[in-house]
Amino acid sequence: MKNAMRLFFLLCCIGIFLGACDDEYYNDGGVLDSDVGVFNGTTMGYLESQPAMFDTLTTLIKLNGLEAEVNRAGSTFFAPQNYSIYNFLILRYPDAQNRPKRLEDIPASEMAEIAAGIRNYIIPDKQIRREDLSTVYTFSSTLGGRKARFNLVKEDYLGNVNMGAASVVFSINMSASGMPERYQSAKVIRADVKTTDGWVHVLVSDTHIFGFN
Repeated sequence: MKNAMRLFFLLCCIGIFLGACDDEYYNDGGVLDSDVGVFNGTTMGYLESQPAMFDTLTTLIKLNGLEAEVNRAGSTFFAPQNYSIYNFLILRYPDAQNRPKRLEDIPASEMAEIAAGIRNYIIPDKQIRREDLSTVYTFSSTLGGRKARFNLVKEDYLGNVNMGAASVVFSINMSASGMPERYQSAKVIRADVKTTDGWVHVLVSDTHIFGFN
């Protein structure tokens, strides 16, 4: 009888644990969800509603006065997460003693580079949606003037190509003007968030460094 009770208790605990876990949660801090629907607010409002992913990003947007650009009507924003920005700052300031203690303390020249980086996540006046993409590249330009491309890549979590779910991939050409094109890419982990301004796609955080560094 005692063994039966122990088994029942163990099964209940396992059930509670599994019920509390979201099977779409991954180590990059995001949720793989290809259609999260409509957010009843601006693009900036959506970012602010997800502070665990975007509070560093929204602070930098505000410090640079880019709210209007992010909320530009009919546009698409590929949103880098906090962890991507953290890795950028670690890369930029490897010595912790010389690292700015607050985002407000970042030097003006560095902040200008960050502002330019944010503009390269904005696709102005064009609504990029997952359902309109294919494995063939679609091209556009970022608000920062970089050439951008978008496509679907089918790959499972073991890296096997043409297996598993198809993900949106966002790439920008990081080459200097007149040089051969050199694209850096980031995978979308949450696609097609419709806001009152346009569309938001959330980028993977653990393999993407802000600014495509």
